[in-house]
Amino acid sequence: MTHKFAVDKEFMELIPPLLEEEYQQLKQNILAKRKLLNPIILWDGLIVDGHNRFYMCMEHGIEFEVKDIEFESREEAKLWIIKNQLGRRNLTDAARIELATLKAELLRVKAKEQQSRAGGDKYGNETLSSKSLKVKKAPVNVRQTVAEEAGMSEGSLSMYKQIKEQGSPELIEAVKNGKLKIGTAYRMLPKHVEQQLKEADKMYEYIEKHLHLVTGEELKIELNQQFKNLAKQLNSLLEMEELAWK
Repeated sequence: MTHKFAVDKEFMELIPPLLEEEYQQLKQNILAKRKLLNPIILWDGLIVDGHNRFYMCMEHGIEFEVKDIEFESREEAKLWIIKNQLGRRNLTDAARIELATLKAELLRVKAKEQQSRAGGDKYGNETLSSKSLKVKKAPVNVRQTVAEEAGMSEGSLSMYKQIKEQGSPELIEAVKNGKLKIGTAYRMLPKHVEQQLKEADKMYEYIEKHLHLVTGEELKIELNQQFKNLAKQLNSLLEMEELAWK
């Protein structure tokens, strides 16, 4: 059976890119065997899974099999793609959050459309009363739902949101491609670096002020702890600077 199919830009953009080592490994496997172990998945003539494999096969003249799958709508196809991608083991934390957020939004729109259709349904010649359509619903915590879907904490979601809002393009890209963890990137935001510098200044001022007064054992212990804290703070700032310039 001859299949006619195409790459849908919107579908493809739902799929997080492979890490470089993953991409090279996949390419090496395909070229070594000169065939695909898994078919390209199609819906309505559009690729919903296997974009990278498709392009590699086309580039190197390798034959491949396809498999058709049925969905009721384009939205259902997108939900399937997202669910399929969330099953990937090597997704970055950022990619998981983005996918889980997209899924929550699609489900929200779907629920709204279903509710709208229910409001327009008729029984015989009578429109269903608003009373008959009332359904008690538990309040939905969207952030909690997204966090659970992504397998992460709500705190990580909050940090990622702030990174996207306040971080430089380079910092955001480093998180998305997995070079930086969300927590590390969060501490590299300007407001947090500034706060750490202020804290380091306070430690230094305290040490400078009390260093010549060291007589008692308690003050010696206190100054020693301040030295350790200052060293730790400066080391943290240096590590972040090194990461920023990698």
